[in-house]
Amino acid sequence: MTSDRTPTPAPHSLHDQHVLVTGATGGIGLITARELAARGAHVTIVGRDPERTRRAAQQTGARDHILADLSELAQTRRAAQEYADRHGRLDVLVNNAGAFNARRAETREGIEQTWALNHLSPSC
Repeated sequence: MTSDRTPTPAPHSLHDQHVLVTGATGGIGLITARELAARGAHVTIVGRDPERTRRAAQQTGARDHILADLSELAQTRRAAQEYADRHGRLDVLVNNAGAFNARRAETREGIEQTWALNHLSPSC
């Protein structure tokens, strides 16, 4: 008799991999950070709200967190430099931060907010 169940493969180890997850204070990003940390990755999360980011780092087992509003390109560049200064290497980048604003809003830099966060920030 054969089984129609396929065995679930063991999770891949990410031991000593350096991972940066944006948008990790809730939803898919929070779960992603938690699962990557559980597989042994050195996870750093990025968030804009200090309390939510600190709490998410604790909940996920992230080893570090960086505060930045990624809709502002200057903060995105600063966060990238801060990460590089602290960790030196990056093996995996999960660009999860994103939003859709029903009404037009501009960043302090004068860029439409959704465009800045979803399209320009990941390319900084």
